[in-house]
Amino acid sequence: MLTSFFGKSNPVNFLILGAFIIVGYLLGAISGSSIIITSFSLLNHGFFIVLSVLSMLLLDFIIRKNHLTKNNTFAILFFTCFLVMLPVIFLQHKILLANAFLLLAIRRIMSLRSDKNSSKKILDASIWITVASLFYFWSLLFFIPLFIAVLQKPNTNYKQILIPFTGFVAVLMINTAYQLMVTDSLLWFTNWQDAISFDFSRYNSAAVLVPITVILAFYIWAGIYRVLKLSMVPLKERPNYLLLLYLSITALLVALAGPEKTGAEILFILAPIAIIVTNYIENFETERYVEKDVAEFWFKEIMLWLVVVLPFVFLFL
Repeated sequence: MLTSFFGKSNPVNFLILGAFIIVGYLLGAISGSSIIITSFSLLNHGFFIVLSVLSMLLLDFIIRKNHLTKNNTFAILFFTCFLVMLPVIFLQHKILLANAFLLLAIRRIMSLRSDKNSSKKILDASIWITVASLFYFWSLLFFIPLFIAVLQKPNTNYKQILIPFTGFVAVLMINTAYQLMVTDSLLWFTNWQDAISFDFSRYNSAAVLVPITVILAFYIWAGIYRVLKLSMVPLKERPNYLLLLYLSITALLVALAGPEKTGAEILFILAPIAIIVTNYIENFETERYVEKDVAEFWFKEIMLWLVVVLPFVFLFL
């Protein structure tokens, strides 16, 4: 049973999910583009396969370090399955890079609940967000939850509010120096900002539209439940409970603001959604059945099987 298998944190879980990502990447690359086998292409695809697996492992690290879920691997299961549902993601390497840097930023943002080394964490988060914006401009929107986290943390002072600007300017200066050395030009700055596009014509494909609909349905369902449960969350835990919701909304705005809608931009919301859905199934209780534990078990089991089976179904769309 998937509930008992992924309800624990065993090394084999990570091996299975890592292999699932590798297979999903290879199938996505084969079906989505014509592959010309060269040493460079092999190294290039190998790098992004490793990056995709490391993103899953980084998400698990963020969850464990900040106790965002119970001790299980449900969140990375959701993340992996959602990722493989949309193979088009694996063809957008800039989005994969931007998402990896944003995960590094989220790691620092969520850890601000602890007041230890706050200034360093804020600087790191601002640097990672700015680096991500070099690959996907609208990643800069993640400065919003960063400032929210800074303002709601204990012992905030005005110096810490200014730190994100320092990280932002530092990355821009380094990149400007690099561009001057390589291209002898500052044109990168004029081409940096991406236009916002609302052309969703590529979503007309069932291979894109159906998986996105399923993922957003999970998000809306679990997100509404999360909001309704807010009053039951202890005051001490409420700021970080809401922070994850803010991160998910910001990620959705980042995806919507993209210059090109291919479906790959959904990657930005997968990590927050995976955590929110996991919290939902962890806290799910039903009073409509006498045998409450049995009903809860089968609800979780069906949901997990649905998420695992759907990526294989979508391969034939």
